Amino acid sequence: YNMGWLVQAEAPPGPLFRKFRSVICSGGACKTDVAFYFAHWLTDLAGAEPFPQEGCEKFVLKFPSKVLTSFLNSFQFVEGLESKTETQVYEEYLEWRWMNHDPMPDPMPEGVGSIALMRLAAMTRAGSEKILAAYNDLHDDDREVLNIELARTGLQDQRYQRDVVPSSGGPAFLVYYGPALLNKSISTDAPGVLSVLAEVLRQARVLWPLEEQSQDKAVTVRVDALKELDVDKIRNTEPNTYWVLEQMSSVDAFVKKVSLLEAANMSKKQGAKRQQPLTFHDHRAFALQ
Repeated sequence: YNMGWLVQAEAPPGPLFRKFRSVICSGGACKTDVAFYFAHWLTDLAGAEPFPQEGCEKFVLKFPSKVLTSFLNSFQFVEGLESKTETQVYEEYLEWRWMNHDPMPDPMPEGVGSIALMRLAAMTRAGSEKILAAYNDLHDDDREVLNIELARTGLQDQRYQRDVVPSSGGPAFLVYYGPALLNKSISTDAPGVLSVLAEVLRQARVLWPLEEQSQDKAVTVRVDALKELDVDKIRNTEPNTYWVLEQMSSVDAFVKKVSLLEAANMSKKQGAKRQQPLTFHDHRAFALQ
């Protein structure tokens, strides 16, 4: 179980909670066991440092107060897995995060796009209002991709109450380092970084077309190569290079930069990994022309 995936709304409820809830529902853990797990997790986080003093300093100096508070406050929701589904627990957590965001955003969203908005707000450490304003200014195609893909649960027969995805099937996508990608450019180009996220999800769906039998599955899409770059640097690559999303297995893919020569050589190899080009256009530039 990855606490960061919940606190930052990085993962859909399937890959986040499925195994944890399975252990609880099979009798392998009760509510007190879950509470003890979190106490152990907290001390283990500090204990990873070589000396006790450094472990204490980790919480005081290295953890932003809001981040640590978010971790601590999330414990109460996970305990609900004993009596609620993964999606119910996740949606309750998103609602709580929205209501307790500082500054308070607009009234809690309902209907199409509501889960996307709530997850995007939770993914950003600061300036969520910029992300939310940028969402409304997105190109229609990009906004539709975020609305649909961020609202997939990765669980069979489970859907959100406030936002029902118009099409069934899967797999759902976990964009690993998605929050880091957003936070890098939130203050400089919020619409641009949302467009980048939408393009990654769009091409992931090309590699993994919707299938009814895959509704209970999730695919991890890693954006390590993008998370430290500004939007301008993502869009303006070196001559003769471009970004691709490369499928590594049936359950994961990652973004990488390739040269035209590399691409030509890969196309000649048998059994080459599937790649989907990523086109990070600035739709605003086209609109002004």
